[in-house]
Amino acid sequence: MEEAFTKPTPENPEHKFEPINYTTEIRQMMHGFGDHSEPLVETAKIIESVVLNQMRGIIRKACEIADMRESPTVSTEDFLFLLRKDKIKLQRLVNYLKLKEFKSTMYKTIEPEAMDYLDVSKSDEVSKIPCFKFLKHIDNTGELLNDKELVDHVKHKRNMRMEMISRKIDESRYLEFSKARCVSFANKNKHKFSDWIGASGDLTISKAGYTVLGYLAYETVAQIVDLAFLVRQDQNKLQGDPIDRLQSSYPNPITYKPYQYAKPVMTRPLTPAEVNEALRRYWSPQLEMSSSWSMTKPHTKFLAC
Repeated sequence: MEEAFTKPTPENPEHKFEPINYTTEIRQMMHGFGDHSEPLVETAKIIESVVLNQMRGIIRKACEIADMRESPTVSTEDFLFLLRKDKIKLQRLVNYLKLKEFKSTMYKTIEPEAMDYLDVSKSDEVSKIPCFKFLKHIDNTGELLNDKELVDHVKHKRNMRMEMISRKIDESRYLEFSKARCVSFANKNKHKFSDWIGASGDLTISKAGYTVLGYLAYETVAQIVDLAFLVRQDQNKLQGDPIDRLQSSYPNPITYKPYQYAKPVMTRPLTPAEVNEALRRYWSPQLEMSSSWSMTKPHTKFLAC
């Protein structure tokens, strides 16, 4: 992985170049997504390398879009345009931006105690945010903004996994788990993320654009962990008795009963081999409509787009 380095600032001209990494934060994110409380450093470094390469690739694509509309700044709209072909992932980002805008607006106008009585989906301010206006502008068929029929199975399984974990741990471990779920790529040092991804060139990224990039980086970590769990699930099916092999690691959300899942969800941390296998499957050539393997090199696929 190509390392990023902190740069000297006018306030500290003698500041030395130091490598920047998010290994510690990514380990906490992995725990928040259901991994062991002490994820392997080697696994986190692999994920960090993938996330960094993915973010740089997304920035290149967003820059191309900004260049086509003759804008010197990469903004939220450019990233939304990249997500237009995947309605599920687009809706995740839109919901994230809605909640962020909602919190920002409400904290400025009302007491925090009144937040519990408000509904984000019914707020008139939601329809006024820039991303909503942009999607309405490019949504000729009405499919992008119609989220009533969308079912995000991946996000639901992720939430179920975290729910099962929270049911089986004591108070101290739950507090640790809760803190891990709050970790993100946002940092008190606002320049850390931009220095880490090494954004450069004639085009600049807006503040809102960096917010979206931070979300996409976070979502990339989540997707990798999800895929690694599926690899482990397949490995577990190769062992044990015939009946046990047919049982899934994830409960049926309709018939879910907590007492039926007494065993710990995770007994060991995700390994580099599991992550590498998950990524190999994700980037492997896909089956074509003719059900034959496509030997052509597939286009680069972004985990969060």
